[in-house]
Amino acid sequence: MMDIRGAVDAAVPTNIIAAKAAEVRANLVNWQSYLQSQMISSEDCEFIKKFEVANSEEKQVILTNEGHQCAKTFLNLMAHISKEQTVQYILTLIDDTLQENHQRVNIFFDYAKKTKNTAWSYFLPMLNRQTFSPSTWRRGSSLSWLPGAVI
Repeated sequence: MMDIRGAVDAAVPTNIIAAKAAEVRANLVNWQSYLQSQMISSEDCEFIKKFEVANSEEKQVILTNEGHQCAKTFLNLMAHISKEQTVQYILTLIDDTLQENHQRVNIFFDYAKKTKNTAWSYFLPMLNRQTFSPSTWRRGSSLSWLPGAVI
């Protein structure tokens, strides 16, 4: 029998980074508005809307069948959207995806290889963004797990 205190402790974020990630997850993105303003393609819009509502098992099926599209969509969104809150949301989705199964990082490496690039080249520009600078990581006011998301 599980002690209720254990269940409560497991549900409460234990550090500021986990709390920030939970806050970011709670702010759902209106992908339709990005599509209507032609900032994202209909293909990327459809994929991200399907992916963000999928449960863990459904995500695994999506990633198995559409891994290339997943990487392409995440990377397109990171490249074409400048709103910090939305970029944080995208990076949180990527981090959640990789935390569920670390082998999923191969989706990004495979995509990079097919596009004659390196996986790092897509993520390194994130380090130049003010929100993701190392000085804000130390304060814990940003998504300090960004480097972990790409390792």
